[in-house]
This record gives sequence, structure tokens and C-alpha cells, in this order.
Amino acid sequence: MFGIGPEELMLIAIIALLVLGPERMPRLMRDVGRIVGDLRRTSEELQKDFMNADKYIEKTATSIAATVSATEETKPAADPSESAFDREMREAKERLRET
Repeated sequence: MFGIGPEELMLIAIIALLVLGPERMPRLMRDVGRIVGDLRRTSEELQKDFMNADKYIEKTATSIAATVSATEETKPAADPSESAFDREMREAKERLRET
């Protein structure tokens, strides 16, 4: 963990015991253990969410593709001589009629 071996951890624990004293040391160790546990749970949760993100993205992409294909089927064929502005105006009018 962080490149610290068991000898270094033991040295840190002895120094903490000398500095904090035997009264505060158990409470501190309990709090540190609780924080480490919370960090591990959060890390596992984020890792699980990250691993499942590709499934969510794939599902969303599939639903978007289905919506786009359904929308394209209902659109009337565009006039090839129609300008981009005219096409945007026509589509805007169609959206207004739908609402």
C-alpha cells in the first residue's frame, strides 16, 4: 500500500502511539479503519459503475438509433433542390404542427 512495507507501518504505529498516547490511539485507529473501509466501498462501487457504463451506453445508443430510424421513415422525401435553410424551416414547421 503506497510502497510502505510492514516495517515502515510498524514504525509509524509506534511513533503515533508515542505522540498520541494510549488513550487516543484506539479511537484514532478505529476512525482510520472506518475511513479506509468507506474508501474501499466507494472505490468498488465506482469500479462497478465504470464497468457497467459500456452496457448503459450501448443500450442508449440502440434506443437513439431506433428513434432516428423511426423518425426518418416518417419524413417525406426531401426535394433535392431544397436549400438547407428551406429544409430547416420545413422541419421546424413540422415540429410545431406536432405540438
